[in-house]
Amino acid sequence: MNENWIERWETGKTGWHEPDGNQNLKTHWQWTGKRVLVPLCGKTPDLLWLESQGNEVVGVEVSELAVESFFEENGLGYEREAGVLNRYRCTSLKLTICCGDFFEFRDGPFDAHFDRGALIALTADLRERYARHASSLLVDDARQLILTVDYDESVCQGPPFFVSPGELLSYWPGIREHARVDDTANAPPKFLAAGLERLDEVVWVR
Repeated sequence: MNENWIERWETGKTGWHEPDGNQNLKTHWQWTGKRVLVPLCGKTPDLLWLESQGNEVVGVEVSELAVESFFEENGLGYEREAGVLNRYRCTSLKLTICCGDFFEFRDGPFDAHFDRGALIALTADLRERYARHASSLLVDDARQLILTVDYDESVCQGPPFFVSPGELLSYWPGIREHARVDDTANAPPKFLAAGLERLDEVVWVR
């Protein structure tokens, strides 16, 4: 799995990346003063936005290219510390990205969790493992904002994958659907080419 995502960054096949960040995060995030876990973060500007809200932000990303591009493109200095996951600590903000396999990441605990594209990027056989590991890094009453996509799987197949409400609740029973937005305009080109007529981005909050 990791090799596939590294190759996508190296070849520029990163259609999931949102250069302006995620609007649903900005609309529905409610918390400050948290230590926020952002798995499979890529080089998203959402990290900067979360930090600007008074949070300490820790992203985890497998692609070194994505991590270094994040700091370079945003004009941020960092200190690099070698380890099981190499740690890139921003010198001017409360922001760190750990580079390596998320399943080897152990730097908890966190009292908040933002997932925009991690869960829906994973095949069904990996999602339960991902949710279990993410949960092991969170305190019991951690706040969560998780985004999923809802679309007709008979028309096209992910990634991004459809994750049913029942599946999501089996991972985090306390989470609830908070909002949903028609995001068809930002659907993957392969979905639109297949004839998909609607894709919703669903906001889940705990």
